Amino acid sequence: MSPVQRIVACCVLVVPLVAYFAYFQVLGVKSIERGASSELVPLEDRRSEGRKKKLRAAPRTGSGDSVAEFTSECFLLDYGEKPPKKDKNERSNEKHTLGRCYKSYAARVPPRGGWLKGIDFFHLRESHKERDQCFLYCIDQLDEDEIDTALLVQAVKMGLTKVVRKLTKKYGLDPLHHPSLGPDYGNKPGFNAVQEAIRGGHIESLKSLIGSNTDLVIDSLGRTVGDYLRMRGSAIRPKDAMKFLSLDTTLDQKGVSGSNVRVPDTGWNRTSKNKVSDQCDIDVIVGGMSRETFYNDYFMPGRPFVLRGMTPKTELGAFSKHRWSTTDRFHPNTKVSVGPTAYPSSTGQKHCKGDMTIAQLENATECPEMPGVPMVHARHPKEEDLKELYPMYNGNLYDRNGGWREVEHFFGPKPWEYHLGWQVFFGGDGSGATLHWHNAAFNILYSGIKQWKLTPPRYRGWTGMPAKASGEKVEEELDESISVVCTQRPGDIAYIPDYWGHNTLNSGFAIGAAVILTDDYQMTADANHQMTADANHQVTADANPRILFVHINKNGGTSVIRMLQN
Repeated sequence: MSPVQRIVACCVLVVPLVAYFAYFQVLGVKSIERGASSELVPLEDRRSEGRKKKLRAAPRTGSGDSVAEFTSECFLLDYGEKPPKKDKNERSNEKHTLGRCYKSYAARVPPRGGWLKGIDFFHLRESHKERDQCFLYCIDQLDEDEIDTALLVQAVKMGLTKVVRKLTKKYGLDPLHHPSLGPDYGNKPGFNAVQEAIRGGHIESLKSLIGSNTDLVIDSLGRTVGDYLRMRGSAIRPKDAMKFLSLDTTLDQKGVSGSNVRVPDTGWNRTSKNKVSDQCDIDVIVGGMSRETFYNDYFMPGRPFVLRGMTPKTELGAFSKHRWSTTDRFHPNTKVSVGPTAYPSSTGQKHCKGDMTIAQLENATECPEMPGVPMVHARHPKEEDLKELYPMYNGNLYDRNGGWREVEHFFGPKPWEYHLGWQVFFGGDGSGATLHWHNAAFNILYSGIKQWKLTPPRYRGWTGMPAKASGEKVEEELDESISVVCTQRPGDIAYIPDYWGHNTLNSGFAIGAAVILTDDYQMTADANHQMTADANHQVTADANPRILFVHINKNGGTSVIRMLQN
């Protein structure tokens, strides 16, 4: 073999090897220090059958992000690939996905001291650092056309402040751009990053997006950041508004205080040891609300409210003790499962070993294994339950004459097609719901008095403590301006937006029901509202003729100016 042939043969062997190692370097093969040793951890690795296995990623050298060891998996998914399914040991984990970046993240983390002594406050989780590092590194592995404002909005909603900062500073994304809701929703624009930061109470992300410019206009109605933050019940609470933005909203957020409230007579036991005030730190609306007002003033800014006395008397009467005494499933002598919280298993607890009659619950009978802890019953009602509870509507819970008509009124037609989550709950004096969170919900109270304590999404929490102890712990752990309170009377409808933490305390025997809204239903309603607004705008525009001006200039030429109605 000649020298030239040897060189050619060498190149044929060496060049592919160089390209091979360069390729994996681009994919992010880096080392993570583990004590005194280190190992190579590829961002993307595949099994022989092509299936993705569990992966970990390390921050790039020189990225400016501190290096943290990942104790849980960080994935970069293929195009169109869905996140891995949970295994039997990860039932409590929820999937956090940012574009193709994915990290398994615990939905609930047992607090120090256990569920009966502490609260899993989302903003205090020690695992946030690991989660942030995963996404900080992973977004750099995405293709250029994947870095868009939809990614920014999702990072804001997830509370990824460092990622938000990176997407705006390094990639120059516009925080005021409204990304599309997607083809399933008519490609209508969703909320922008600034709006989502306010809706979630993510003050640090908001500060990163706007600096200190609270006069920045952020919606089509010409409202500013300051306007949103001054709305009563804003998720950005006064302490954070002052600390991060030097904006004093204390007087704007001051609630309405009232006299003590007596538990109304519905035939059930209304004896209570609680001192009930009529204080409310969120808006209480009497006389109904238009869909436009709901969307602009509450859904868009993410604010809770109470509609006072909007449930018809016939519906309220269906939950009286006299009427329940005529039923089978809800007769006072009917036995039901009871527990210290609505769903004890969610915090590793158990129901009372023996069932109780509804009459025993009414009189605050104690469970032998849990002395001193008020019991409560909760269920996801079956169709037969709902027919017995609401006989006047012939199976149509959204009847135009019923309390639940407000769901369809605010969010649009055919809510039954979206498999909304129904709950019915009742318990004696001192019972209630421990601090927890979920998607947006409407709640109607039919008997007793219910005192609400709410925390914005950023400060949401989960615990297994009984209702009263849970509320006291919130007061102990959070600044007094963070949580908001409101008293709900029979017939009132409470709206709690997405992921607001909430804890309730019952006075007297309380009966209530709730419907939890799915993401799909809310996004459909958002798109429908915009289509209605577009149609109304078009009608207005067509009703105003365009005016044509013709001006003859000195040189004999003409210039035509077409002025369109704005």
